[in-house]
Amino acid sequence: MKKFKFIAFFAVLASFLIGFSVNASASSPSLSVNNVYTTSKAVTGTATKGVSIIVRNTNKTTIASTKADSTTGKFSAELHTSVKANQKLYVYARKSATSYFYRIMTVKTPKSATTTTTTTTTSSSSKSSSSKIKISEPTGRWQSGNNNGYSVVTNFSQKSGLNQGLYKNGKFQKKLINWASYKVTTYSKTFWGITYRERGAKTYHKFYLRFTDNTHFIIVNKANHAIKVQYDNTPLHYYKFALVK
Repeated sequence: MKKFKFIAFFAVLASFLIGFSVNASASSPSLSVNNVYTTSKAVTGTATKGVSIIVRNTNKTTIASTKADSTTGKFSAELHTSVKANQKLYVYARKSATSYFYRIMTVKTPKSATTTTTTTTTSSSSKSSSSKIKISEPTGRWQSGNNNGYSVVTNFSQKSGLNQGLYKNGKFQKKLINWASYKVTTYSKTFWGITYRERGAKTYHKFYLRFTDNTHFIIVNKANHAIKVQYDNTPLHYYKFALVK
């Protein structure tokens, strides 16, 4: 009788553990990642619809992030730094802090014939793109892309100075920079530093931007590397601004 109860106990325990394993597996997001090459500008693939995609290096630094399309599940996370051959990238598909799945990708070198063509094209395109950028002043209204409903509008004006506002779902939330005098430092044709001081304040502040073309810039650090920025209480995000007028 005791032997029978002992066996029955383990049968129940086993069924419980099997059920738990299946549920945990079923709740994990799916993730398929395309090959990443030294010439890649983004990490692409397909995952569970709408999940967050995070790309990290071996130092656990996030170098790209996006969301899988809510309809197709496809994603393209733009890389904000160059990658090297044989470098390991950790690509996460994340529903929540406790529900995620990741793949380790090794950066590959394109085949020799492809490498020559791609390198030449990229170099030519880069030089051509840079040579076409002709901006002497950032004057105008520049609006950022969407970050969880938030967007930032930056106005450079010769008359009213530098003003910056935070919006959520298109509605104004608060002023971030108010009537500031500013100075532009041009390190190169595309890499600029903006030093500003708000009206009535004594403290100067500085941020850096890099123009990707005549109507777009991204926020970078003093080494000209793209960085995540937090405006007020918004989530950290790689911001790209577009000239709207």
